[in-house]
Amino acid sequence: MKKLLLCAAFVAFGMGMTNAQDGGFAAGIKAVVPMGDFADFSSFGIGAEVLYLHPVSDKFTLGGSVGYTTLFTDDIEILGSTFEIDDVAFLPIVVKAMYSLGDSGFGLGADIGYAVGINEGNDGGLLYEPKLVFSTDMLLFSVGYQGVSNDGDSLESIQIGAAYKF
Repeated sequence: MKKLLLCAAFVAFGMGMTNAQDGGFAAGIKAVVPMGDFADFSSFGIGAEVLYLHPVSDKFTLGGSVGYTTLFTDDIEILGSTFEIDDVAFLPIVVKAMYSLGDSGFGLGADIGYAVGINEGNDGGLLYEPKLVFSTDMLLFSVGYQGVSNDGDSLESIQIGAAYKF
């Protein structure tokens, strides 16, 4: 229950800083490439998100998003026995910030929030993601380094995404 309240607070904070009249919604997909120790158990993942962004100034944008990410796991072999590991799934709920680096469409972004663990044994954790972004009138592209941390453990990945603005 505490996790759900924390997630609701992140969404409320992100959405509370926006004005529905001036904001913009987008929906996107992403490819996930696991890194670090988790790369031994998973070779890729996919995700999707719905986000809302609001320009605070000419160069700065704030918003929030809710998504779903799953990392597909590989079977592992230990001492001649093969073990199947469940896929790892999260419901990321984040506040987003983006800063434009000029008229080129390129910018810097950061997400912070909580990744709610969906599957059994997955406690979720604090989610952080610094990223590079490229924005057009209709599309938003990003490449970021994402970490989900919980009790000193961290699941790290590279996230490559594209979103359609509507």
